[in-house]
Amino acid sequence: MTPALAPAACAASAWHATPDLGLRLVLIGGLLLLAGWAASQRFFPGRRAFIGLFGAATWWVVAATVEHASAEAACKVTLALAAWPAILALPPLWVIFLARYTNNRTDPPRVRALLAAGAPAALLAGLALANGWHGMLYGAGTHLGAPQLGLPRMQYAFGPLFYVNAAWCYGWLLAALAIVLQAWRDGELRDLRWPVFIAVMTVPWVANAAFLIHGWRLMGADPTPLGFAAGLLGMGWLVLRHELFRLVPMAQRLLFAELPDPVLVIDAEGRVVGVNRAARDLAGAGMDAIGRRLRDWPRLGQALAQALADPSRRGPLMLDDPARVLELRRRPLGERERRVGELLQLRDVTEHHRAQVRLVQALADRNAQLQTVAALQAELREQALRDPLTGLHNRRALQLQFDDAVQQARAIGRPLALALLDVDHFKRINDEVGHAAGDAVLCALGARLRGAMRHAEAAYRLGGEEFALLLPGADAGLALARLKALRAEIAAAPLEGAPRPVTLSAGIAVLGPQAQTLGELLRRADAAMYRAKAGGRDRVELAR
Repeated sequence: MTPALAPAACAASAWHATPDLGLRLVLIGGLLLLAGWAASQRFFPGRRAFIGLFGAATWWVVAATVEHASAEAACKVTLALAAWPAILALPPLWVIFLARYTNNRTDPPRVRALLAAGAPAALLAGLALANGWHGMLYGAGTHLGAPQLGLPRMQYAFGPLFYVNAAWCYGWLLAALAIVLQAWRDGELRDLRWPVFIAVMTVPWVANAAFLIHGWRLMGADPTPLGFAAGLLGMGWLVLRHELFRLVPMAQRLLFAELPDPVLVIDAEGRVVGVNRAARDLAGAGMDAIGRRLRDWPRLGQALAQALADPSRRGPLMLDDPARVLELRRRPLGERERRVGELLQLRDVTEHHRAQVRLVQALADRNAQLQTVAALQAELREQALRDPLTGLHNRRALQLQFDDAVQQARAIGRPLALALLDVDHFKRINDEVGHAAGDAVLCALGARLRGAMRHAEAAYRLGGEEFALLLPGADAGLALARLKALRAEIAAAPLEGAPRPVTLSAGIAVLGPQAQTLGELLRRADAAMYRAKAGGRDRVELAR
């Protein structure tokens, strides 16, 4: 026959007292007591899954016990099929409980996670209950076998759905074992009860493997449900013996109370519903302040409320009288739409902040010193490049600026001219009016030359009464015109300290194939300047 649900068969069935009835009743009583105890507890991680786990185990053991006592094949099959919803729910509930407990989670599991575990279990359970239509869980070869210990026993022909269900259950059990091993390895559960717990978890595996592979029965019945019950009761003994669920909240409350950092718990309405001793000491508040809104709390309430109201706010909280600098850390309580409040932890970073302020001030002072040194170095460099009498750049500056001017001239293909100027009969000025007046003449001439320079042009004093002009962009013709105009302008207007108008002799050299370096240009310009002097002075000559 194909096993199917037939509840009426159980009403007409004969019943036998089984040899293991006392053991089964003890296991059922233990499961119910532990489930009731868990339901009476206010708080422990994974509480809902723990209750469901023991409820499902009780369902399975009760169904197996009644099936064991029935003498009617149709009733036995009905009870075996009715146990499958509990069988399929047990392993996922075990995993959910362990995941919540080892991570200390007291909030309800997410709906998405419950659907991921519950929907396949519900589908498989529905298919098991509908076995009479398809026969894929228990096949037509299922029959009432020979009596064992004086009682008839069912021999089930397992179909493909049975092995799918077995794979489902073993997959979750392996996940449960992995959670405990991971937590134990990470050091969260390092004590001897957890290796014992892992050993207890293997009891139903061993019982089920012995039944499926070797056909071993306990007093004539499948030992798997009793193995699960024994495993759960072993875990329950560990719970009661070591107070796993009471000890963790107690330790958490002690840690919360004694934590040196101030901690406040606020609800969704912004009321302070919990504080530790450090927070009360910081605020100078008593227990009567519990229940007030955060902004009404003394000393730190306003600053905290403003920080929470502005998500973009960064930086520490500053308190006065006495001065304190506090770092704020926020932790939501609850998940997403189920968020019920927030935990605020304050860390005193006053000394760290003061050290940072001192460090910043020291760095600012050091930076100011470095800037002063850099300014002095720049001033020294500039002094090294300037003539102290006229303020014009000197020969060294000419060398540095000439190299840059040549690179630019070659890069854009423009001409470059260099002119040398010499004051005519300057020795007579010194002889007639003295060296001080001669220096004044040189200063005035330097000022005239500087004022006559255009953009990118520069005037230099090479020494004595000799000057140089660097004229980027000027070819021979333009340089000649510029120097003639400059010579005429200086000759027409007397210079300060000069007894008579001052005239200049100048020579011009242009950058070209035969004059590519500063030395070559200076030699050619100098030769042209001496031709100007030899030709009667007060004139300008181009280098040949």
